[in-house]
Amino acid sequence: MSNAVAKVCSRMTDGAALLIVDDDPSMRRSLRQLLELEGSSVIEAADGEQAIRAIEGDEAQLLDVVLTDLKMPVVSGLELIELLVECRPSLPVVAMSAAAHLPPDPLPVPLLQKPFEADEMVRTVAPLVLRSQTMRGQSRQVRAEAAETCSLAERQRTIARDHTAKSGDLMIALMELRRRVALQGVPVRRSAGSRHSS
Repeated sequence: MSNAVAKVCSRMTDGAALLIVDDDPSMRRSLRQLLELEGSSVIEAADGEQAIRAIEGDEAQLLDVVLTDLKMPVVSGLELIELLVECRPSLPVVAMSAAAHLPPDPLPVPLLQKPFEADEMVRTVAPLVLRSQTMRGQSRQVRAEAAETCSLAERQRTIARDHTAKSGDLMIALMELRRRVALQGVPVRRSAGSRHSS
């Protein structure tokens, strides 16, 4: 990877939140160190079940990418990928495997064959981080616009209520005026067209 591409990819992963799922603690540790050097924050999970709990705890959906080994106890990487593709399709996943024989069906996510170089991982992860952050930004924008629309609608309802109340006040004032006129015995003016000829 050229220095220019490496710098761009490094900037794209700076500030990213990644989940590393691998039953090998030394693999998790080395990936964590590498990603933290790139400016990413990292959460670790020893298997798919721990990963599911971590993702469920991410209520604000701040995770940008999940990197998962395929062969793990309890919940395999394949099961985790299938679950995320179905239930959290906006959360990108990258598979990792040292196995010589991979599943016969192509994976629906990118695959890093272990051992892989640091720049290969950064090149794979960086565009996914960018996509994830872009989608999250668009989602925030849509929510903000929806909230603004709701706020505008509430202001319009308040104006309509005030207008209705003022109209009601005028009707009350008219009735009060008529009552006062009736009590004073002052005739109500009639228009010129309603005079009787003598």
